[in-house]
Amino acid sequence: MRDPAALTSDELIALVENARWFAAKGRALESAEVVGVPVREGLVTLAIVEVRFAAGTHEHYLVALGEDDEPVDAFDRPEVAAQLAALAGVPAAGARIRSFGVEQSNSCVVLDELHVLKLYRRLEAGPNPELEILRVLAEARFGNAPRLEGALDTPGPPLGTALASVTALVPSVGGGWELALDSLGDDPSWLPDRVWRLGEITAELHAALASYPDPAFSPEEPSAEALGLLTAAIDEEIATTFSMLPEDDALGAIAHRVEDIRDVVQELSAAGPSGLSIRAHGDYHLGQVLWTNAADWVVIDFEGEPARSLPERRRKRSPLRDLAGMTRSFAYAADASVLLNGVEPPPGWLDACRGGFVDGYLSAADERLLPPSRSGFDRLLGLFELEKLVYELRYETRNRPEWASIPLVGLLRLLETSA
Repeated sequence: MRDPAALTSDELIALVENARWFAAKGRALESAEVVGVPVREGLVTLAIVEVRFAAGTHEHYLVALGEDDEPVDAFDRPEVAAQLAALAGVPAAGARIRSFGVEQSNSCVVLDELHVLKLYRRLEAGPNPELEILRVLAEARFGNAPRLEGALDTPGPPLGTALASVTALVPSVGGGWELALDSLGDDPSWLPDRVWRLGEITAELHAALASYPDPAFSPEEPSAEALGLLTAAIDEEIATTFSMLPEDDALGAIAHRVEDIRDVVQELSAAGPSGLSIRAHGDYHLGQVLWTNAADWVVIDFEGEPARSLPERRRKRSPLRDLAGMTRSFAYAADASVLLNGVEPPPGWLDACRGGFVDGYLSAADERLLPPSRSGFDRLLGLFELEKLVYELRYETRNRPEWASIPLVGLLRLLETSA
């Protein structure tokens, strides 16, 4: 193939800007160039593309180039994927390759129904959070996460970072999100019957991460100002989000209640001591868990929220942030069932999911990580749920206006219960 460094800016922009994994859709791209070729071996070339924006900022993305003269990403070609797996330490010559289907911020394929190869697309210098966490969980003998089998790194330049990983495939019935929506149509008790175990697994995950004797993972006492800073940040996010809400009749029910929501923030912020801060999942929801063929939950995808920077994703936080992500995911499933399938969850379904999950978590939790009182726990969890709601409202109004009703309903429910 052509020398990757000879690819033009226009060719590189065309290669990345419409890719599912490109994180900066909607931003004005100014130029792009190949700034590193960490792998050029056999059938595969991995090139690091620096994309520059009109605002003067830049991001780095990883592309897998094949032997073609035309610049086309070749990651899902069997021979390319097999060679990448071998470079990561897992021999896979002649492996059967299956796409994961829906791509997200990275790219994944299944090899021989035994391994999952993941190519990390947006690159930042520093330790990869997913690889860090999977190694720690293996050391702690936490059995409800995929086993890390191999990794491919580069020391730089331009970046010292992880390029790919290989994990063992977890045989599963499906993901939590899809199973929740499907079950609401024919077996509404499916998820409520399993959330206690999900809560227990979540507590065991947090305890395993908190037990690792390394400065990057050791639990920390939050500063005296931490809760106040969190409250101020949420208040600022509320002001910003509501100032940018589009003119819409449906949003009118919440648009004039910004002061009421701020009052709820102040009420919930009186949570008292918050417990220790730890490394946690960071992007926890039903889409990040699998129900296995062995009838148990497995947690996947430990990279954290894709929109956050690498230092933010590696920051220690209250584990209740993970809980809030999951409880909000239950609410999303309930409302998405109506929106997508016209199926109304039975009365009490959401409360049963939320209550069972929290009770399961508390049954196995490391008490050092939690507020000392149940009222403090409930307030802090409510504060993180409100933070998620405001984020959801901003995201949906910008990207999926037809879904904005979900956080809208959630905020109205919150105001009703706080009245």
